[in-house]
Amino acid sequence: PHPRSLHRTRRPTPPRHPVMASAVLASSVAVRGTPLAPTAAGKRTPVRAARGRAVVTRAGEIAGLTECGKFQELCKAEIPGKIPRHDFLKQMYRYMEISYGDNGLAQYGKRMQVDLLSNGKDGDDELTNGMLVTLFGNKDGEEVEICELLCEMDLELVPIYDTLMPNSEGELVKTNRSGKDEFVNGRYFVIKRPVPVDETANPALKQMIKDMTLAINKYYAFGSCFSDDN
Repeated sequence: PHPRSLHRTRRPTPPRHPVMASAVLASSVAVRGTPLAPTAAGKRTPVRAARGRAVVTRAGEIAGLTECGKFQELCKAEIPGKIPRHDFLKQMYRYMEISYGDNGLAQYGKRMQVDLLSNGKDGDDELTNGMLVTLFGNKDGEEVEICELLCEMDLELVPIYDTLMPNSEGELVKTNRSGKDEFVNGRYFVIKRPVPVDETANPALKQMIKDMTLAINKYYAFGSCFSDDN
């Protein structure tokens, strides 16, 4: 079920500051790559150009490698349970379309393409679990894909509550008026990239993720990633 709409006059307390990517981006790995995540219907799939020569480090020196060994986790931000995931992801998609899709070359020195990731339901493009940002660079005079950045909610179920009620011992405990356990999907908004990686994308990625965490914090505080624009 969809979480209830957030009351704009009472923003939840911001969680811990998002884990930043600087240390992780200082080290990469040379291992086998993984298939591109499917994109939502109606969105064009990024062209897979040759990656060219990537600057990599040995597998034993990887930082931020996920348990499956297929991705390097660059950053994650805990999203409070009361924040509607659908609204948050729609705003982040709009932010990425403008900041990366429209202005990636001017702001970060890389042309970029932004796609919605499918939630696996045909004909339901509005419901998404995240975005895919593809960065392009120049190698030997040709434009090639140098990085795929996946920005999505994880799959953890987060309990939510709407009231306090006394238990059998008279202590106040968190619960729901419905009397049922209620959850939202996703605790963390995770930013990761498949391996092997092309480290020529690192300078752009560091600044992109720094700016993205600022946009997330604006959403926490004001209910909009674009609070400075209003």
